[in-house]
Amino acid sequence: MSRYHDILGFCLLAALITYLARRWCSRRNLTRVIPGPKGVSLTYGHLPQLLLTPEYGENEFHWQNKYGPVYSIQGCLGGSGEPRLMISDPTTAKYIINSGVFVFGPSHQKIADVLFGPGNVFLARGEEHRHLRGIMNPWFSAKNVRNFLPIIEETGRKLVDRWESLDFAGNTVDVFPTLNDATLDVNGKVLFGHEFNSLEGQSEVAKIHRRLSDSVSSPSKFAQLMDAALPYIPDVVFRIALNAPMEAMRILRDYKRMTDELALDLAFHARDAQAQEGFINRFVDASGLPASGIGVHLRTTLIAGQDTTGATFGWILYKLAQMPDYQQDLRREIQTAGLGERLDYNNLPLLNAMINEVLRMYCAFPLSERVASEDCILPLSQPITTINGSQMFEIPFRKGQCLYLAMAAHNRLPSIWGPDAGEFQPSRWLKKEPRKGPALGPHPTGLTFLGGPGVCLGWRFAILTLQVFVVTIVRKYVLTLPENDSVRPRLAITLMPTTADGVRQLPLHIEPVS
Repeated sequence: MSRYHDILGFCLLAALITYLARRWCSRRNLTRVIPGPKGVSLTYGHLPQLLLTPEYGENEFHWQNKYGPVYSIQGCLGGSGEPRLMISDPTTAKYIINSGVFVFGPSHQKIADVLFGPGNVFLARGEEHRHLRGIMNPWFSAKNVRNFLPIIEETGRKLVDRWESLDFAGNTVDVFPTLNDATLDVNGKVLFGHEFNSLEGQSEVAKIHRRLSDSVSSPSKFAQLMDAALPYIPDVVFRIALNAPMEAMRILRDYKRMTDELALDLAFHARDAQAQEGFINRFVDASGLPASGIGVHLRTTLIAGQDTTGATFGWILYKLAQMPDYQQDLRREIQTAGLGERLDYNNLPLLNAMINEVLRMYCAFPLSERVASEDCILPLSQPITTINGSQMFEIPFRKGQCLYLAMAAHNRLPSIWGPDAGEFQPSRWLKKEPRKGPALGPHPTGLTFLGGPGVCLGWRFAILTLQVFVVTIVRKYVLTLPENDSVRPRLAITLMPTTADGVRQLPLHIEPVS
């Protein structure tokens, strides 16, 4: 353990020296005159106020209301001498997601390489990115997603069976683990033709996946320091740290070993002449990857698909429990549409209004750090009044400078959603025109699924899964909040339901429908 602390100390020292050198050499730039909040910590910048509040967005949404859709904050360790822009402006955001100039920050790149492996679609650029997306896109077409419906409905029935076997009815229970198990099962079956059996408690991958999520998603000031230090840590030192005798590192190594072994097995069966066409087959046949490289894409799709859909499913159930009248109206809508018949899920207005509003207000990835890969000019939808009183109509941005694409804040812009943009109102989706102007991404909620070349491939699959799972639960159970409810959204990789004591849980009171 002392050796591990020595490694961390060396890493932080190296980062501090590099930071001071860069700060000493940094040139003054125009982002410094863009207004933003004060009260900054010399060590942590504004990041604790941004990321560590009891409820995500407490400060961020207030800052947006005060300073507008483009403002400056200070990063950890002073952001290497540079302010960081918070961007929710529609024109600027459109440029960021479509231009190809902006890439993930260096710390996120290192983490993604470690978690997923080299060659993952998140970090791929240019022709490599187009090649991978070309392999994956057809699998998530509207036609293919409709073909997934029987698998999703069967998984929904298994979720109900799991609740019944655990005697949820009549009790207040933490339902969140079962929601994640259901999303892992449906992803495994649809994408890989593999039965994880998470809902039956038989999946070792599900267990290690949950432990990994818990170990890497605990926000803290120390984690922010390490995140700021990562770009300056030499790769050789970083590799030594990854092999340190820490519980989190051991879980990561076990997770990668188990998923690599599973990927090899899936790739082997995919090569069988009798194997059906599937997601894995597409990689084996078209990617040119060795079988060992399939594990990278297995981890990418599992982590990107399970955690986001599971968390969103949880928020839908939470809001339904918080809104009993709406829940009852939704149950009546489902019953009227036909019990035991094949439903047209897109023709259930109350269901889709609730899903859309949760997607808007509880954006699974509310914030993304990006770095300019070359000098560029950021366009603005409206001018910015600088701290000197002059107006800026565009922002010169230098290669290597950082910004935050604020997706959750963009989804709450009054210029798009009106004066009640910050209120949870599913009824807005029952209007003919719920928003002003076109969405930047594939879905009208805004930037929930991003857009441009980096758009979420599985957005149709995610929405259909949510539709089916919510209908399955609401048909069977009445959901209410416990009297001591303290659940709030906190950022832990994704926007997770978290109780006042910092535990990722979703306690709900469950009763059978009478």
